[in-house]
Amino acid sequence: FEPGQEHKLHSHEGMDKVYHVLEGSGVFTLETEELPMKAGIMLVAPEGVAHGIRNTGSERLVVLAVLAPAPG
Repeated sequence: FEPGQEHKLHSHEGMDKVYHVLEGSGVFTLETEELPMKAGIMLVAPEGVAHGIRNTGSERLVVLAVLAPAPG
């Protein structure tokens, strides 16, 4: 994500989403809560929970996003 770029709130049915921050900084939104993102942090959006990310830094925000079936 370039500075200022974002992935607006959305959710996934049947899947959890994990973000591992590789470079940069930003904000992870989980429903109405905003959490800081920085290199080395891992964040989880459980199935059906609205989430999004926004690059609030001055450099590129690089994340590895993994979607996995939610425990059933």
